[in-house]
Amino acid sequence: KALWVEAEKIITDDRELVERKIFGEEEAVGGNYILYLPSALCDANLSGDLSMEVTIVPISKIIKKGVWHYQPYSKAVRDAEAVLKQSPYPILPLAEVVESAKRGFFHSNIANQTETEGIPLIRSINITSGGLDLSSVAYISSTDDDKLHTTQVQKDDVLVSIVAIAGPINSAVYNLEQSANISQHICRLRIKNIISPYYLVSFLRSNIGQHLLQARLTGSVSRTISIQSLLQLPIICPPLRHQEQIASQVKAKKAQAARHQPRAETLQNETNQTFDQLLKEGAL
Repeated sequence: KALWVEAEKIITDDRELVERKIFGEEEAVGGNYILYLPSALCDANLSGDLSMEVTIVPISKIIKKGVWHYQPYSKAVRDAEAVLKQSPYPILPLAEVVESAKRGFFHSNIANQTETEGIPLIRSINITSGGLDLSSVAYISSTDDDKLHTTQVQKDDVLVSIVAIAGPINSAVYNLEQSANISQHICRLRIKNIISPYYLVSFLRSNIGQHLLQARLTGSVSRTISIQSLLQLPIICPPLRHQEQIASQVKAKKAQAARHQPRAETLQNETNQTFDQLLKEGAL
């Protein structure tokens, strides 16, 4: 078994307190446990009480998952897995709802790319929390696109960014008639007709989907998810008509949020200006 310590709140600068609390736990459970201490906790430099989440996990489970960090065993992930168990709908691994999953290739000419037309090459910066954003898309020639025919993108393919430096793992439906291609940081999912592409993206963007995806990331600074691990992701699969209804409701909520965004940005700018003005006037 292994003792994993997750520091959801780093609120102490007393290193001796950290060591007493953590290593005391390690001694209490015996030498057959592994102690996991996040680097953020080692570098804690705040004040207050120490707050941790402690989970005991069998080593066999850790080896099976193949991920040696605390996130797959955190409360957030356990809650997401509980939702899966309680779902009245079938749970299928992603591999069973896609025809193929292809990762893009590195394109050496992109760094010096000056073309403004051709075949769009979709990179991770083009897949945002709001969906597909081609405002800063790069282009490749049709000749290069032909060489990369195995990763060509067509309408209704689902694109997933498999690199997450910070923040969510973004995904989007490619909804254009024009063909495209993808970089090495994108996985193209060509889905079967048993699942709606818009529902699948809604699931991947949901809190449940994000917790399950984040738990499969490896690495420290530039975290990635392997195609094999991505294909093992459990997907809640209601009937297709229910999927379409869910996707439609999510789309309506997104549109509602987008309508309020300009007003929210205006208020934020006004707040910043008010703060600046108060500092200039010396008013409190």
